[in-house]
Amino acid sequence: MNAGIIVAGGAGNRFGSYKQTAVLNNKPVYQHSLDVFNQSTLVDIIYLVLPNDLLDPVQKDLSTYESNKSIILCEGGDTRADSVYNAIQKLNDKNKIVFIHDAARPLIKNKYIKKLADACKENDGAILAHPVSDTLKKVKNDKIEFTIDRSNLWFAETPQAFNLDVLQSCYKDIGKKELQSFTDEASLLEHFGHKLKVVYNRYQNTKISEKGDLDIVKGVLCKHTKMGIGIDFHSLIDGECLVVGGHKIKCEFASDAHSDGDVLTHAVTDALLGALNLGDIGEHFPNNPEYLNIPSTELLKKILKKIPQNVTIGMIDISVVLNTPKLSPHKKDIKSSLAKVLGVGEDIISIKATTTNSLRFLDMSNGWGCEAIVTLHYDN
Repeated sequence: MNAGIIVAGGAGNRFGSYKQTAVLNNKPVYQHSLDVFNQSTLVDIIYLVLPNDLLDPVQKDLSTYESNKSIILCEGGDTRADSVYNAIQKLNDKNKIVFIHDAARPLIKNKYIKKLADACKENDGAILAHPVSDTLKKVKNDKIEFTIDRSNLWFAETPQAFNLDVLQSCYKDIGKKELQSFTDEASLLEHFGHKLKVVYNRYQNTKISEKGDLDIVKGVLCKHTKMGIGIDFHSLIDGECLVVGGHKIKCEFASDAHSDGDVLTHAVTDALLGALNLGDIGEHFPNNPEYLNIPSTELLKKILKKIPQNVTIGMIDISVVLNTPKLSPHKKDIKSSLAKVLGVGEDIISIKATTTNSLRFLDMSNGWGCEAIVTLHYDN
């Protein structure tokens, strides 16, 4: 059993506010790291360390967060070292490896958690890092004294991973006051002569410190993002229910279609195909006997299998046009149904509903439609 600690306890003095809850691509900064830890098969329990006045708001945010792991909120300390120490005290002997990561680095990749875990099999710990590429100068009073040899210099990053028993032994052998002199847990282990491995990170892992850093990270995420748009319409006929996102709504209508006529799922499927550049839904599922009356969610599941391993769904924005029945009372159930099919959290699904507002030039009294936009994030 391994534990993950996400350190988000800073006051954000340089940033001007709490950077860990600043919105980055439709979700708070801390959640980008939380998503990676949540998806990892190597992290069994997650500790999120926060300032005291963020504990309640974040707990409320997480009330709708989809996770099959325990996410425990911890109060941070006056320094980063104190915050990590507070979380470590909550771990027990069942935890073998602890992964420690700064929430201010939202660009981490799941594959590095595995590399760090592998490195801990033959070492006391491991850190993510990249080599110094710029020339370094020793300067005094604005004057260069000499150039520093950079050949063996590396920039330390997070996540960092440690065998928990080794890290705990270091805490036992050092006073809390002396602990403040160590800027990360790796330097604490170095102090006691423990064996640490460097895992080379080839990708950008920007740490958000100031407002401008947020724009830099947004730029990186946009470079690795693709979007697709899907749209679908069907006529309405007399019936007993409409299927919307896999959820059945009892009413006096049915969707006139070869399949179950779920326009929402059709639009999402087409948007996903667009983002993947794989054509349209009609090319994959023609109107032949094989797909007669098939649930549209089954068609969506077939397309989900075509998503590459390095791609994740970032956001789904849906707009449904339907005069009756009203969708508002059913939005929660629709979102839950769709999220289950997609294997994503409900927090990345936005569902909006509208009517034609009695506009005579747009007669949808005998039909309904949906438009969906899907955003995909590529790891490289």
